[in-house]
Amino acid sequence: MGKRNRAALLPTHLPQLQNLIKRDPKSYEAEFLQQYRHFQSTLSIFVMKPDEDAKELAELITFISQVSVCYPKETAQFPQHIVDLLQEHCLVLNPELRRSLVQALILLRNRNVLDNTKLLPLFFTLFKCKDKALRELLYNHIVTDIKNANAKAKNNKLNKTLQSFMFTILESAKTGSSDENAVAAKKSVDICVDLYQKNIWNDSKTVNVIAEACFSPVTKISVTAVKFFLNTNEDKEESEDDDDDEADLKKMQMAQVHTKKTKAKARKIDLAKKKIKRKGKSQKAESFNFSALHLLNDPQGFAEKLYSRLASKEDRWEVRIMKMNLVSRVIGIHQLTILGFYPLLIKYLQPSQRDVTMVLVCTAQATHSLVPPDVLEPVLKAIANNFVTDRTSNEVMAVGINGIREICSRQPLAIDTALLQDLTQYKNHREKSVMMAARSLITLFREINPEMLMKKDRGKSATVRLKDGSVKVVHYGETSDGLVGLQGVELLDENAAEEKEDDGWDEWEVDEDSDSDDSDGWINVPSDNEDEFDIDMGDEDDKEKPTAEEDGKPKRRIGKRQLRKLQDLEKDEPLTEEQQKKLVEEMEIRRAEQQKKQEAVLKMATTRILTPADFAKLEELRQAKEDGTTTTKKRSAATDEKDDGQVDEYAILGPRKKMKQDYEARMASIQEGREGREKFGSKKGNKDRGSTTNREKARNKNFQMVSQKNSVLWKSKRSLFDKQKSLRAAITKQKKRKH
Repeated sequence: MGKRNRAALLPTHLPQLQNLIKRDPKSYEAEFLQQYRHFQSTLSIFVMKPDEDAKELAELITFISQVSVCYPKETAQFPQHIVDLLQEHCLVLNPELRRSLVQALILLRNRNVLDNTKLLPLFFTLFKCKDKALRELLYNHIVTDIKNANAKAKNNKLNKTLQSFMFTILESAKTGSSDENAVAAKKSVDICVDLYQKNIWNDSKTVNVIAEACFSPVTKISVTAVKFFLNTNEDKEESEDDDDDEADLKKMQMAQVHTKKTKAKARKIDLAKKKIKRKGKSQKAESFNFSALHLLNDPQGFAEKLYSRLASKEDRWEVRIMKMNLVSRVIGIHQLTILGFYPLLIKYLQPSQRDVTMVLVCTAQATHSLVPPDVLEPVLKAIANNFVTDRTSNEVMAVGINGIREICSRQPLAIDTALLQDLTQYKNHREKSVMMAARSLITLFREINPEMLMKKDRGKSATVRLKDGSVKVVHYGETSDGLVGLQGVELLDENAAEEKEDDGWDEWEVDEDSDSDDSDGWINVPSDNEDEFDIDMGDEDDKEKPTAEEDGKPKRRIGKRQLRKLQDLEKDEPLTEEQQKKLVEEMEIRRAEQQKKQEAVLKMATTRILTPADFAKLEELRQAKEDGTTTTKKRSAATDEKDDGQVDEYAILGPRKKMKQDYEARMASIQEGREGREKFGSKKGNKDRGSTTNREKARNKNFQMVSQKNSVLWKSKRSLFDKQKSLRAAITKQKKRKH
């Protein structure tokens, strides 16, 4: 009887029939065909009114998609029926039915019944539907499916088809005014960005599809595309997540030290260790965002088009500052020339301007060696006139000088000598931030062009380099030969030869009977009649001391004023023909030496591979040659500039002094510190105390321990009157407690 009832229920109870078909498909083929014919008839009726709710049709589609693998011939046209239904009536279908149809297609795709080249374009068009849950389902499936398709090898056919389809969706969002097209284009851009960051679609076509989205009239689409090119926080977020995991692991390990060790706690620690190890192995592919800027097909056209949108002032300020940042990055990386961009920046270079530090960052990023100095000179004068004045605050002055320094580090010819020397006068300012900004500007020009500084600001090493002629001032339009970083590379060979000579003394023996002057004992020093010691105790800012004359006469100590007078006299005297010939010969000798050094550098660059350790050693030897024994690392123009040409905003702001808090800020910090802390006051009556009181301890003591106490002995010797008196007191106390 039970079997008959179950057979009668099979046509209506689809989950039970599905289970039986998966176990034995041949035995239940008739029941399946009956349900499939029922699906076809229901579908033909539903197409007439597609906006109605069809719960029975959704159940049938789910059932057939689950068991279609068992009957591939009978269900060959089933996926096409669902695809046609979604293509024709996707916007008017019931949300539950539409989600069931999409889930059925995803199931068929996971079982390789459907081809993704036909399915994924349909899913992109379904983004037009106003169903947030459906969009999330489609988004996750598309990303996962493309990732799996490119897991073993690049599926170029699928990638090109989808990228072209996304491009058409973006174009439709530009021409059409419907919100559905805008949502589909936004989701398409999100998928491109996600796949690029996962290192799946990292080719130039993907980057240019996203670049085209920067010009979309829909603000959300353009902001997403611009953020893709400007995004640099991913590595920080990943490092923060790693730090959080390590902190949790350390916290668990410390807790296990001070508490009881259990198997559950040990299991949690093992799981945390495996999680950190797994994260280290399967690390997310590095996404260098600057490479996306390098993959642009037409960076000049891209920057000009984005600049024209920026000049039209159609967007709000937050979007405009992002586009301004992107234009400056593209100009700096590709060394483009857009002369109208700099006058646009001058309008916003005011201390009262919102996000003015970001405008200064954009100005510095858009500066490179091929920008004409005449274009940048008004920008620097505007910064100096608006920021570095006595009418502004100290923070504004420091920001202005730091901004000028960042611009001059990329184009030193943009500033004239008068303005530079005027800004360097702030090196003795009472405010530390202004003083440090001015000194950083001095340090920069000591390295790139010390002639523009005043003599007292040049420093010892820059003065020596000026006298040697080793300071090479790059003129506008002059290109370097690519060997700038290898200057002084001959020092590596000299250092290696010296180390080799030092190693050669290892096999020698010391003669203890030798009467050498270098042995332990007294050292011969010159007498008072001989030459004096020449000990240089001066700083970098001090002038160089005069050297000994060539005829062997003793040195004379000359004061600074006398030395300046002699130098001025020498300058005023006209040069004779012999002196002019001597200068020409010296210049020719110096040029020959420079030519030899250049040939040596070129030879080493073509015959030897330098490691990072060699470059570090080369920098150390250069520093030792310039400053003797000083090992302080000087500021260079490349230290503040990242690989992608980005300028850090904190380099413009500089070190800032912590402002004094007002009453509201102090009270807010006090209340924040009190969060999670128990209330201040007496702990009397608190049950959560660490131990019991002395009275409670006395009650729990063994009687033999307290039997000889006076209080216990007095109780046994009490009279009847004392017992009555204590009993009345106890009763009175109990009555008072009730009230």
